[in-house]
Amino acid sequence: MSLARVFFRLHGYLQPISKTQAPLVSRLIRTQNEVRYWQYTAAPQSTSCHWQLQEECLELSYGGLVMHFDYVWLRDHCRSASCYNSKTNQRNLDTSHVELNICPANTRVDDENLFLTWPDGHVTKYSLSWLAQNSYEGQKQSAMQPRIIWNSDIYANAKVPSANWDKFMTCDDELKKFLRNFLLYGIAFVEGVPPTVEATETVTQRVSLIRETMYGKMWNFTSDFSRGDTAYTKLALDRHTDTSYFQEPCGIQVFHCLKHEGTGGRTLLVDGFYSADQVLQKTPDNFELLARVPIKHEYIENVSDHRNHMIGIGPVLNVYPWNNEVFMIRYNNYDRAVINTIPHDVVKRWYVAHRELTTEMRKPENELWVKLKPGKVLFIDNWRVMHGRESFTGLRQLCGCYLTRDDALNTARSLGLQA
Repeated sequence: MSLARVFFRLHGYLQPISKTQAPLVSRLIRTQNEVRYWQYTAAPQSTSCHWQLQEECLELSYGGLVMHFDYVWLRDHCRSASCYNSKTNQRNLDTSHVELNICPANTRVDDENLFLTWPDGHVTKYSLSWLAQNSYEGQKQSAMQPRIIWNSDIYANAKVPSANWDKFMTCDDELKKFLRNFLLYGIAFVEGVPPTVEATETVTQRVSLIRETMYGKMWNFTSDFSRGDTAYTKLALDRHTDTSYFQEPCGIQVFHCLKHEGTGGRTLLVDGFYSADQVLQKTPDNFELLARVPIKHEYIENVSDHRNHMIGIGPVLNVYPWNNEVFMIRYNNYDRAVINTIPHDVVKRWYVAHRELTTEMRKPENELWVKLKPGKVLFIDNWRVMHGRESFTGLRQLCGCYLTRDDALNTARSLGLQA
């Protein structure tokens, strides 16, 4: 199975590409400690460009990449003023009026651009680098989001700094550093936050919008079993992602321990992408099965005045089909419902694959243990990083919330990060 695993050096991470650099293509770099990275890399510009018109598509070789573009695609994506509004970044062209069997009447290429003249005389101009970046072949070799997959040693050795509350709230550069770390590792911290629900809410809104669920907007809870969930007890919790029973699980989770008068209660963090990558390397068929077979997760609550019944359906590993890049893990053994979406001759194979992933997640070297304390706010990518906790004694008061993922990524992009 092909996986677009792309590695990059931290030096120059997310630097803008100069005009003399080539289209984005991928290359493999191994570092001394074999840390895996996903990211675009830029190759030196190739001065040679070869193309030929085939029966249904244009074949273009540029920057070491051989690409194929259907003619209707080339007409549909025209960026001329009559076809595309550059102010709103929206298409003006009515695609339904484009002849599906359209073919250019004339084609030429110079050092930087492709020019197509269509039968009605309309001219489309594309930069070769834009085509390389937006081709299927280019996307197949590239990652959608930069990341460093980690176990406990990799994360500890990275010495990722926490953001400072005062700077975080006033300085966009501090926010950008925080979001860069969050995108890379799937977790990030802000320290020095006043230990109140109000301050916690304020710091989260610097990143994204709060996603309100049946738990409300901000939670502020202790182990009083006020809700029908094991989280509202003092028991240990195994690694899991939250809201697996939503059709779209919450993207980001925030925790702030406001008070703990007792022992235990450390938070467990595990990079699910690292574990999935281990399965891919060792048993590709198991990876493929976990990425293909949909299962159900379910939340049934009948406690006090709370009546909820939520069902979410999807595979354990969610991947982009063009490059097999994992973008979401739906893993929660507590909330996994009856398995009735898998035929009997596949069930045991699925259990074998699920067992291998679970074994990877439970390896001690893949566990990062963090003691949350007043003032230290933890942001978790709930589509990537499992969380859990050890059992505890005494009064432990936590607050937190879920954040909308799209708005967090929007904040990152607005600051110039790839997300």
